[in-house]
Amino acid sequence: MRGQAERAARRQAEEQLVALFAADGMTLDRDAISAEAPPAGRTLERDTVLDRRAAAFLLGDPVEVEDQGGGIYAYSSPAGSALFRSNGSFDAELGGGSALDADSISTFCRKFAYGEPVFQVDGDGSGTASAIQYSGGLPVFNCAVTFTLQAGRLTRVSGTLLPETGTAAVTDREPLSAAAALTAFQKMRRESGAVVSAVTEVYACYELQSSTAVSMSLAPAWCVVTDTAKYYVNCITGAVSIG
Repeated sequence: MRGQAERAARRQAEEQLVALFAADGMTLDRDAISAEAPPAGRTLERDTVLDRRAAAFLLGDPVEVEDQGGGIYAYSSPAGSALFRSNGSFDAELGGGSALDADSISTFCRKFAYGEPVFQVDGDGSGTASAIQYSGGLPVFNCAVTFTLQAGRLTRVSGTLLPETGTAAVTDREPLSAAAALTAFQKMRRESGAVVSAVTEVYACYELQSSTAVSMSLAPAWCVVTDTAKYYVNCITGAVSIG
């Protein structure tokens, strides 16, 4: 009986939210409102072994490593050089000694927990590709990697590489549900005048945060997919950003 009452209350809240969006000139499918709980936040620890694996993939093995201080490690080989930082960001420059090509990009993404890369290249294979980092099976919307190609050869890689392990973050705030995130999104849209006519999907994700106290942490968030753009609602602060 308690479960039935909870489901009935949720349906009523969803119907009210759909009506509020309609009154604002926006279409919201009730089925798009996720009933799942948002993910727990995570605190990540620097993994220099993971950094070295990524450097070896890009530069070839063996690589020389130098601790430059301040959480920065430099890697080098005849194929190029790379810098990995304590906040997860990295840059790699590949020279003529590198044999990596467009196929290598997909392999790198699979090995290091990125999503499927999106390519924007011209007829001779020059351009870029990009991919979103995943953590715990969820996308981290502000954490990505970009690959630069020249005539089909990989020449530069820049982005963020997150450690694979972490601990649950402790917070004294109740994280926002998908319905509460939609309410925050609607408030932002009213205040900003953003042009949106339909919300088509809502799914859980993470937001990467860094500070002097914690170099890498993941805050739970909801992605609100609309007909014009993707918006991200931080489950802890309620802040809304556009993708």
